[in-house]
Amino acid sequence: MTANPITDVTRTCQPEDPFTAAGLVAALEQAWAAIRTRHPEVPPAVVVIGSGSPSKASQQMKWGHFDSHRWQAGTDRLPEVLISGEGLRRPAPEVFTTLLHEAVHGLADTRKVKDTSRQGRWHNKHFATLATELGMTTTKDAKLGYSPCTLSEATAGHYRPVIDALTAALRAWRHPDLHDIKERTNNNNGLSCECDCPRKLRISIKVFDAGPVLCALCGAAFLPEDVDRDTYHTEHPYTVHTGHPIPAPPDPDDAEEGDDMVFYDPTGARYGLPTYPYRLAPAGLATLRQLRAQGLRPGGQDVAAQILWRKGKRKAYLYRIDAALPKRAATAAQLAALDRALAARRVCPTCRQSKPYYIPRRYGECLDCAPAGAA
Repeated sequence: MTANPITDVTRTCQPEDPFTAAGLVAALEQAWAAIRTRHPEVPPAVVVIGSGSPSKASQQMKWGHFDSHRWQAGTDRLPEVLISGEGLRRPAPEVFTTLLHEAVHGLADTRKVKDTSRQGRWHNKHFATLATELGMTTTKDAKLGYSPCTLSEATAGHYRPVIDALTAALRAWRHPDLHDIKERTNNNNGLSCECDCPRKLRISIKVFDAGPVLCALCGAAFLPEDVDRDTYHTEHPYTVHTGHPIPAPPDPDDAEEGDDMVFYDPTGARYGLPTYPYRLAPAGLATLRQLRAQGLRPGGQDVAAQILWRKGKRKAYLYRIDAALPKRAATAAQLAALDRALAARRVCPTCRQSKPYYIPRRYGECLDCAPAGAA
């Protein structure tokens, strides 16, 4: 008995035009490489596709995440960029926006910038600033901060070939996991609340309605996860025994730099020089003190940028490290001249004696020759 030859499948028994997860991951990896080409500070990463379904019915669907140092490649630690299979049902521009969103977290990790809080859910102003740098616009959500992002027209045009390649690769998506939702007629477990630390505390509804419960560490009220803090403190002001209102505690990440974020001016349009807040200067720039610590000097180059902090009262100029020159080493003759000059400062012009200290300039002579009571 001879079997009929099979002609409508490939050698791997797949249809002639098969969908492969490898092809989809390759398209995502190419998109990540394109982002890194335009923004070299974004770190290399392992791009994976996984589940974005929440573990609880009350949680939201996750489109992606960035986790630093999750993978080991030889002697290197690499971050992980996950794109959820459920999110692959969206149009390719939205999937690429998710990838660029995770690149913002990668850029923040490279620059050691804390861009999230509340277990990674709240995206602060630092995230919004970096997202603008990568070509996205952000809007503030009451629960997630500046997490919602959209591509600007210029960014979408620049990555058009990459987005088109994603469009061709997005041929399958993952069905979300289903959770059984049990209806309850009452709730005797109270409310699960957390502060800004964040520490969690379960509070009965009666106690919560009586007034806020404050955390002794951060000073913030314990609130349910779905309550916006700013709105809560505006609509429910409260007082202590002194009768004075307690102000709403600031967001810990927004208060980290405070108003210094107004100094983020990378183009110099506002301050005349490219300007950055404290600790947010890009790589490749250093202050005079940092250059000296590396054995370098500006070498006649112009100021490249500046740092402003403490409401603009403190300033530090930045210089390009690649244009700096090695510090000059003093010659033997210069060192000998310096020793003679320092020795001359210890000779009293009145008694002509060499003292173990420098002659005070305010007296013009040593302490023994100075008028009584001068010391």
